[in-house]
Amino acid sequence: MCHLDIFLIGSFFRYARVNKNGYVRILTNYGAINLELFCKDAPRACENFIKHCKNGYYNNTKFHRIIRNFIMQGGDPTGTGKGGDSIWGKPFKDEIISSFSHDQRGILSMANQGTDTNKSQFFITFRSCSYLDGKHTIFGRVVGGTGTLNAIEKIETDESSRPIANVIFVNAEIFVDPFEEAEIAVEKERENIRLAKTNQENGKNFIF
Repeated sequence: MCHLDIFLIGSFFRYARVNKNGYVRILTNYGAINLELFCKDAPRACENFIKHCKNGYYNNTKFHRIIRNFIMQGGDPTGTGKGGDSIWGKPFKDEIISSFSHDQRGILSMANQGTDTNKSQFFITFRSCSYLDGKHTIFGRVVGGTGTLNAIEKIETDESSRPIANVIFVNAEIFVDPFEEAEIAVEKERENIRLAKTNQENGKNFIF
């Protein structure tokens, strides 16, 4: 079995044990935004986001695109809107849930360049944008910090929708990480299997 197969199997078992939502607070230079992440429904997008937050990938990056009555977009370390990568070093597949919709303010969704091209960039809606449904992976929502959203939405931008004043993703605080909890559970199961196998092999060495 190759390394990739082992990785995919490991991810499958971990994701199967994710049964709660994640919670993250991102701090911007305009205030904090609290996010609920739909980890069970969009595990790849959520794990990618949480791990990028944990390892500081997003720290001090710019929200490079702000469009009033539409979205604020960030997650690109280059600040150009053309950069960024996933935690796996390559694009990952969409996780479209038919019951999810960009039907309100504060929806957290993956930015992309087409089907299955998700990397690190994400956006938060300022209003209902249901026409984005089926095209972008929804993986969370804003549950606190509406005042911060209001302040950011009012920022003036240039003709390319780039804010005149920098809007910075300063850092993030993880309150609940279901993937870390799942990894611990899977590792315990692996250890139990190893111990059982060792005991079984040791038992074969006894002569009666």
